[in-house]
Amino acid sequence: MNFEYREAERLQALANYDMLDTPRERDFDEIASLASRICQTPIAVVNLIAEDRQFFKAEVGLGVRETPLDNSFCAKAILEQDFLLVPDATKDARFDCNPLVTGEPGLRFYAGALLKTEEGHAIGTVCVLDYQPRVLTELQQDTLKVLARQVMRQLELRRVLRDRDNAQRQQTLLNAEISHRMKNTLAMVQAIATQTLKGVAERDAVAAFIQRISAMGTAHDQLLQQDWAAASLINVIRPMLKLHGDGGRIRTTGPDIELGQKATVSISLLLHELATNAVKYGALSVPAGKVDLTWKIETGAEPFIRLTWEEFGGPRVAEPERTSFGSRLIQMGLVGKGGVEKQYLPSGLLATFEATISDVREL
Repeated sequence: MNFEYREAERLQALANYDMLDTPRERDFDEIASLASRICQTPIAVVNLIAEDRQFFKAEVGLGVRETPLDNSFCAKAILEQDFLLVPDATKDARFDCNPLVTGEPGLRFYAGALLKTEEGHAIGTVCVLDYQPRVLTELQQDTLKVLARQVMRQLELRRVLRDRDNAQRQQTLLNAEISHRMKNTLAMVQAIATQTLKGVAERDAVAAFIQRISAMGTAHDQLLQQDWAAASLINVIRPMLKLHGDGGRIRTTGPDIELGQKATVSISLLLHELATNAVKYGALSVPAGKVDLTWKIETGAEPFIRLTWEEFGGPRVAEPERTSFGSRLIQMGLVGKGGVEKQYLPSGLLATFEATISDVREL
């Protein structure tokens, strides 16, 4: 592998951290300060080596943020394995002609621990310098190496967080586009259904179909907010109730739990049917009627959720003589597997739905 190729890889590794020309940060300033105090040198630097310059992410004793690479000690240091120690630059053939040694400011001592990526690319150093020849103890050298590793951990953490934020922004944009297209598709389906069913005499059936499409769209919105992985039960319940304008007449109680894709759609359609029936025939068809929607987690051989829909203060209800599509949707329960018990009491409908936690979280 030739030098130009290795250097291109090294520069790309540095670019991946996106740290050149960034403002000073306390985390790095403290590392430079500690290096200066531990090694007892007037100069300490957290240094990143770019193509034609060195950028000081943190520095003590220099007062500048970058210098050209031509006379850099660190440019030589990154060619070493892990550590470069120059006790007296005037006696080192690599530096004895360096203008920073022969002229101002008269540097004599240098020690640098490399900043290396997991792939082995040297992108900079944590280094200390002095105007007098000196040596470092083994502890001081080890400290510089530890500080260099800490800098790399900081750089890696910032890269991971930045990449995660970028991924989240991309996912948000993607979700918004999916949501937009899905809403357009559902709107088209509604329009086609409206035109196709224009001549159907049973207008209630047509309206119910259109409303079910709307309920499914609301369920999909909740899934999109969680990258299609899951949805909050409370966030599924709220828009379903709002869709029917219950005005606070549907009282809800229960803990929030995570729902998988199947349960999100099933529960959305289930609540839509229950609320629609309550508005047409049940407790919500009269001003004094109310509904209690409660749910809780039960323990047993396997934890399960029990959701209860209980109506009060409405007209007397009776079990329908025929099974409609809406009734079949309700009978499918929370995850499409049943687990439904309905009672038509004098006080109103009492419906109980059960499903295991593993089923409601299934994707």
